[in-house]
Amino acid sequence: MDQQTSTSPGTAAPYGYACMDCARSKLKCIIGRAGGCERCRRLKKECRPSEATRRRRVRKPAAPKTTRLEEKLDSLVSLIKAGGMPNAPTNGQSDGGPSSRNGDLYRSPMLTPTDSPMASQQRSPSSGIDDAAVEISPVDAEEYLANFRTLNLKYFPFCYISPAAGAQQLRQERPFLWLCIMAVSSKSKPQQQLLTSKIRQTVAQEIVVNSEKNIDLLLGLLVFIGWAHCQLQSKPFLTVFTQLAMSVVFELGLNNPVPKDPQIMPYMKEKCRKPLSPRTIEERRAVLGCFLVSSIISSFLQKIDALRWTRHMDECLEMLEERKECLNDEILVEQVRLQLMVETMRPGILPHSALERTGHTGSQPSLYLHPLYSKLYEMKTNLLARHHTHEVVFLHLYSVELELVLPLTSLHTNQLMLQERENISAGIESIRSWFEVFFSIAPAAYGGLPFSILSQLYRCITVLHRLTTLDNPSWDRKDIWNEVDPLLILERAASNVEQAAHFAGLENNDNPKRDAFSQSAQMFRSLRPVWEAKLREGSLSSVSVAPNLNDSFAPDDFAFEFLDNDLLMELLISPNC
Repeated sequence: MDQQTSTSPGTAAPYGYACMDCARSKLKCIIGRAGGCERCRRLKKECRPSEATRRRRVRKPAAPKTTRLEEKLDSLVSLIKAGGMPNAPTNGQSDGGPSSRNGDLYRSPMLTPTDSPMASQQRSPSSGIDDAAVEISPVDAEEYLANFRTLNLKYFPFCYISPAAGAQQLRQERPFLWLCIMAVSSKSKPQQQLLTSKIRQTVAQEIVVNSEKNIDLLLGLLVFIGWAHCQLQSKPFLTVFTQLAMSVVFELGLNNPVPKDPQIMPYMKEKCRKPLSPRTIEERRAVLGCFLVSSIISSFLQKIDALRWTRHMDECLEMLEERKECLNDEILVEQVRLQLMVETMRPGILPHSALERTGHTGSQPSLYLHPLYSKLYEMKTNLLARHHTHEVVFLHLYSVELELVLPLTSLHTNQLMLQERENISAGIESIRSWFEVFFSIAPAAYGGLPFSILSQLYRCITVLHRLTTLDNPSWDRKDIWNEVDPLLILERAASNVEQAAHFAGLENNDNPKRDAFSQSAQMFRSLRPVWEAKLREGSLSSVSVAPNLNDSFAPDDFAFEFLDNDLLMELLISPNC
C-alpha cells in the first residue's frame, strides 16, 4: 500500500464493509473525513459501497449431549441393520429399544456404573432367531435352575445363586447368566441349539459391537465355557470364548485391586464422579473361576495361555477362604490352589508370590525331591485327613498329580528316559485313584459334571492308551496290570457315561452323536480292539480278554467338536498305531 494511504488520518472501514473497488483489489479501505474512500478519491474513481455484505454463518444452538449420543447410537443401529442382519425390524419399530420380549434380556439393574439409562435403552442384541422359538416355560426354567444350582455348581462353584432366588428373578437381575444356564441345562437338543445361537449372537452384539462389560456377561460366559461339552453340535468356540471372558475380566479390572484414584487426568474428573466400590465377593469368585477354567482349557488344548495370576487374586483367594459365605467356596479355593501347581509347571507363567505359595524354586530334580510334588503331597495328606472333602477336589488332586509325574509330552515318544520310567508307576497309581473317585459318583450325577472333569477323564484314558500300546524294550506292558485293569476301567467308564445320557433325560432322538456322553462311550469302546491286540502281541495269557463289544466305530471317525480341534484323537493315536 502506498505511503499516502498508510498515513491518512481517516478511519479503516469495518471488516466486510469495504467499498467495491477496494474489496476487488483486496486493499484496506480508509474512509476519509469528508466521506468516501481515500483511495478512490486519490485515483479519482467513484467510491461505490459493496453490493452485498459478507454472508455470516448462523450458528445453531448446540444440541444436548444426550441428543447427540442418541443420534450416534441410532446411526450405529441403522448401520448394523443395513449390514445384512436377518429379520431387521420394520420402520414402524423403534430403533432405540428392543422388542418387549427381547428387551427382557438386557433390562437389568446389574450394569456398570458408567452405564446410563439412555445407553441401556439403546442396547438391543440383534438376533435372527424368533424369541418365541427359544422361550422356556416357567416350570422348565425353574427345573433347569434348580438342577444347575444343586448338581452343577458344586463341581465348578464360580458363583453363588441363593436357593430363595427363582428363575424369573434371576432373569431380571442376571439375564445373560440366566440364558446360559438354560442353554446348558436344557434337555431338548433343538432348543439347546437355538439357545446356543442366541448366546453367540448376544456375545457378538454386546461384547464386540457395543463394547459392553459387566459381571453378568462374565458369569454367563463362565457357565457356557464351564459346560462346553453340552454344545456338541455347535462350531468350535472354547478358545475364543475363554479369551472373551478374560477380556471382560481385564476391562472390569477384576484381576487387580480397585484403583484408589482413577482420575489420572483432570478432564476425567467430570466423567468419573462416582467413586468406585470395593470388590464384592461375587467379583472375587468370578475372577478365580475365570482363572480356573482358563488354566484347565489352556492345559488341555495347549492353544492359549491362562489368565495370569496376580497378587490381588492371592488376596481374593485368602478372603474367600476366610469368609466362606457358602459351602461351595471351600471347593473353589481348593480347586484353584491345585490348579496353581499346574500353572507353576510352566516356566515364567506365575509371579513370585504364587511361586512362593507352591514352594517352587524353578529347578526340576527327581520325582521325590521335586518341591512341587512335596507341596502336593502335603496338600494330599491334609485333604485325606478331612471327612467332608468333596469328591471333585479329589478328582482335581489326582489329575494334578498325574500331570505332575507323568505329563502327556513324556509319552509322545517310544524313547523313555530313566526318570520317566520311574514316574510311570506313580502315574498309574494316580490314574487308579482318580477312577476310584470317579466311579464313586453315581452316573445320574454325571449330567452336572463340568468340562474340566471330562477333560480329566479323557486325559486318564489317553495315558492308559499310551501305556497299553507303548512298544519299548525298557517298558513291559504287563507291569500296568499289577496296578490296574485297563480293559475293565475302559468298559466301566463307557458304561457309566452311557448311563449318564439316559439319566440326564437328553432328547437326542437315539442319535449317539448328539450328546457328549453317548459319543464318549462309543469312543471308549472303539479303543478296546486296539488294546486287546496289544495284549495278544505281548502274549499276556494270564489276562482274560473279553470279546469285542463294539468294533463298528473306528477311532479316526470320532472328533469332539467342542474341543476346538482333533487334539483328543491326536493324543489317543499312539506312535505305534
